[in-house]
Amino acid sequence: MNRLSIVLTFSLLAIAVSRGQSEPATPSGNKSLHGAISVSLAKSIDSKKLKEGDEIPTKTLGTLRTSDGVTIPNGSMVVGHVTQATARSKGDLTASLGIAFDKILVAGGKDIPIKGTLQAVGPNPSESSGPQTGAAGGNNLNAGNGSTAAAGTGLGPQGQPGSGKMLDPHSTGVVGIKNLQLDSSVLTSTGKEVKLDSGSQMVIKIE
Repeated sequence: MNRLSIVLTFSLLAIAVSRGQSEPATPSGNKSLHGAISVSLAKSIDSKKLKEGDEIPTKTLGTLRTSDGVTIPNGSMVVGHVTQATARSKGDLTASLGIAFDKILVAGGKDIPIKGTLQAVGPNPSESSGPQTGAAGGNNLNAGNGSTAAAGTGLGPQGQPGSGKMLDPHSTGVVGIKNLQLDSSVLTSTGKEVKLDSGSQMVIKIE
């Protein structure tokens, strides 16, 4: 190797090291927003039609304010992804659907990364007519560390009157949906698949 080649090699190595030091790793969560937030499904989901990695879009039910002053408007998108999806086939006891939440979309194209898991699930309150269990929502949801989300209005996600109750930050598990269980952010059903309609409520725990 001649002298020019050696100089070029060391120059490229120096540039690579400099770039590595100047580009910090993307954080897996956001310390300014944690606690429990309430969302509704933006579209229906079915474990029979989904696969690992598919996006799960939801919308915030109320305005969020992070501890560092960022306002996240009502109806902002909170995007998750499927961690597992199975339909019940012969010999299986249950169908399953696992979901993890990754980011909140805000104006200006800057996504807020989060690490979110499912804490509670309930039906669309504007369509539910059966008996409900669990606590009704209050005037505000405390999302933790200065974050709040307005809810408990007695209205559905699109503002229609409904007979169903709103989930609150203390809600856990599955509320008001038969044959469905929740454990460690994974929904399981004794039916053929795990299916939730558009507008179904979710409480996301952000770490």
